[in-house]
Amino acid sequence: MPALKNRSARRRDNSRHDGSAGEKTSYATEAGYELTKPQQLFPHRTSGTIDAILSWIYYLGFLALLATFAFKFHYALPKPVVEGRNPTTGELQFSEANVRLITGHLSENIGLRLIGTESVDETEQYLIREIKELKEQAKIEKATGQKNLPNFDMWIQVNDGSHRFDFMSKGKSELSTLVRCATSMYTNMTNIIVRLSCGPECDKNAILLNAHYDTTLGSPGAADDALGVGVQMELIRILSQQPALKKNSVIFLFNGGEESLQDASHSFITQHELKDTVRAVINLEGCGTSGPEILFQANSRPMIDAYKKVPYPHGSVVANDLFSTGMILSDTDFRQFVDHGNLTGLDMAVYMNSYLYHTHLDLNEHMELGLPQHMGENTLALVRHIGNEVELTTNGGKMFEKTSQVVFFDVMGFFFLAYPFDTAIRIHLLIGSLALYTLSSGASRPSQRSVISILLSFVTALMTPNLVAFILVTIGKPMQWFTHEWLPIAIFSPISAAAMLTVQYFFYDKRLSAPTNELATLSGIQFFFGVVMGSATYAQLASSYITAVYSLPYTLGLIFNQNRIYLLRRLRKTELSATVDFSTYLVSSLVPTAYFFYAAISLFDFLVPLTGRTGVDTPADYIAATLSGLYVFCACPPILAFAHRFGLPTLKRIISLLLILQVMALFVSTMYLEPFDKMHPKRIFAQHLRNLTSGETLVYVAHADAGPIYDNYVRDLETLFDTKARFKSGLENPGDWNAIYPFSQFLDSYILDTTPFIRSETLNDTIATSTAPLTDLIHDAPKLIAEGVSYDPTTGLRRLTVLCTHPEYILTVISFDAQLTSWSLSSDVPSKETFHYVIRNAGGYRTDGWRLDLEYKAKGPEDRLRIEITSMETESFDWRVEKERELAGSGDIGVMRKLVRATPDFIALTYFSTVASLFEL
Repeated sequence: MPALKNRSARRRDNSRHDGSAGEKTSYATEAGYELTKPQQLFPHRTSGTIDAILSWIYYLGFLALLATFAFKFHYALPKPVVEGRNPTTGELQFSEANVRLITGHLSENIGLRLIGTESVDETEQYLIREIKELKEQAKIEKATGQKNLPNFDMWIQVNDGSHRFDFMSKGKSELSTLVRCATSMYTNMTNIIVRLSCGPECDKNAILLNAHYDTTLGSPGAADDALGVGVQMELIRILSQQPALKKNSVIFLFNGGEESLQDASHSFITQHELKDTVRAVINLEGCGTSGPEILFQANSRPMIDAYKKVPYPHGSVVANDLFSTGMILSDTDFRQFVDHGNLTGLDMAVYMNSYLYHTHLDLNEHMELGLPQHMGENTLALVRHIGNEVELTTNGGKMFEKTSQVVFFDVMGFFFLAYPFDTAIRIHLLIGSLALYTLSSGASRPSQRSVISILLSFVTALMTPNLVAFILVTIGKPMQWFTHEWLPIAIFSPISAAAMLTVQYFFYDKRLSAPTNELATLSGIQFFFGVVMGSATYAQLASSYITAVYSLPYTLGLIFNQNRIYLLRRLRKTELSATVDFSTYLVSSLVPTAYFFYAAISLFDFLVPLTGRTGVDTPADYIAATLSGLYVFCACPPILAFAHRFGLPTLKRIISLLLILQVMALFVSTMYLEPFDKMHPKRIFAQHLRNLTSGETLVYVAHADAGPIYDNYVRDLETLFDTKARFKSGLENPGDWNAIYPFSQFLDSYILDTTPFIRSETLNDTIATSTAPLTDLIHDAPKLIAEGVSYDPTTGLRRLTVLCTHPEYILTVISFDAQLTSWSLSSDVPSKETFHYVIRNAGGYRTDGWRLDLEYKAKGPEDRLRIEITSMETESFDWRVEKERELAGSGDIGVMRKLVRATPDFIALTYFSTVASLFEL
């Protein structure tokens, strides 16, 4: 142990310290002590370059170890089970192999299951056969002596209806209604329902499980949502052959119209005979193909508490809060059950690797092994717990109270925590009190300078990556980071780290020693997160628990540090000036950094692929850059204090190294990276529109992200069709893409006139030389007629019934401008003023028409209603079937086939053909 020679307890060295060699001696003399053997008292504190590098390696290695463990736990999935019964015990068990039989048949043998097509009818017949077979198996089990098996009931529901669909839940105001409110009609919408129950008493209260078997355009839907269907089928197999659940029945809804604006779930919860027995819902969805499913929406304390029983918990109130903002361009059937059934429940979905979501790559082979097992075992545990132990009604039959004031999150997938927000407030007050104690005891010593430096480090960490984003966008290299969720961190983080350390460099107080600056900075970090925690708690954000996860360990770390120094004083019989022991960083960083790495993986896994489908106007590069900056700051804020440990020269070298890394990252990303590839494709929509009113035959091409499209795709189409594309903003005529309304609002278009191409390709000389519009050759287009027309001169109201016939067409959409006073739809008229209406109709298989009653303010009896109708053809949207409806007598031209064949594999193409026409009724 080094000997200390006390010169004077009151003496101070007023010299300025710049962190150069000899700083250790200066540090000792600042406190009035002299070290006879410098560097021995604190072996971790060194002044040499090698020792400084080693200290950084130790600390960064510790952080890397935390990141490795977080990565391992985050992506952990259970081993897939093949056998439906345990080979040893003979007990029924959830089998991923059985689920994959369902998902494989639906996604590969049947394929696209777009509402209104024959494939949906085939799917329904397949599911009905499978369910009836499960019912027979249950009967056999009962006949062999199995007792108390549940009643097994089945319904096929086919209904018409309508509902208002406020896209992204933001259609509440008159201002937003114009672009975000869709009115959805459905005709012959089909649901398949199964109920398992212990009898009449159980039937009074039911838990509903929901999954949809239809798919969107262009996708075979293995994960979205054949997976949910397969999980429900496997649960029916297990639960129907075991003793019935004791308290509540369980209803399985296989709904046939989620992708058509959630029509089938609306039909069930508003019209089916079982709707009033349902008390809570578990919705199974998919927007990815790998990793564990996540609990991302929950709206009652009892249902959140029930989730504690699952074997593999994964979820956080952060996802709940983020989704509730409406910023995420997605929605699920959960909305219908909440809005129209007043239900509470859980919304669970697969979300990782959502690059393949709603594309032709959503196949069984791309669904990660263990994923169905994970979702299945979790859902089975939930159903058993709720069915056997949970009282689904309270206070004389009332259902669970809806609330967003519940904090919940999983801890590295090991267990699940949930507590009310009132408890969170008490916890945060306790943490705040503990922080005040550190201030009063001297364990925490923030200065005004250090607190400001932390705030500025946070701001610059978020802002400076946007400079790199600006460069990439300016030179025409946007979204170079898109192909891997971690790439934004690699491309944008060096400048973010350099910026926040640069702030620390300029805020280094040269009047004080490096150790004093170090402790002040660590104390400033604690103060920063304490203020953030208090602000978030005051704003009543359930997500504020994250700030507590940061604030408490830093407070405990400072208390640990104070006691560590005290022990050293006692053991070594000496006085020491303010310093931070190396072990303090390990104590402070362990919990927040480990949890942050675990949570940040989810954030990037979800948000990076999402930028590929948020529209061309979304500043994707700036979003990715800002997220990367947030990642850098939150990964381990104590690094800001640790950077002061070796003085200004070392800090300056670190900043220089980070800037060099940034230049290298920018060079590599622009020279060697491509924004898209086969498994991380660019989403493009292509529509062959035949406008019967104008006589035009046009190909519209649009994309769903901010990446390039013209040079790497549209230019090739110009060559293919020997024509020049013209650009048209979606704001000019949002009705161009009405067939996929309301998503049409995000699409700008490149338009190619295909009339010259068709005339040059046809073998029909009459068509080739004619100047008549090619659309004259279409004879079976949808038609609108008016019946029961009347006009009241007293009120100025005109009434009519609109009848639509559309054989061989699906997804008809009408649009018109009128001052409606009433209509036959179930929702209220959205405006009392003149308004632009868009109404979308989805029909079941072999549905060839619909009707709509309207009443509107007219200028006179001849003030007719001008209605434009767009309809999608039943061909030209399945990549596996080269079938295309040609113009009568034109021969085999295959406009869409040629377009599809010319599409490179880094593009996920959603394509279809439509007809549009205008009627005056």
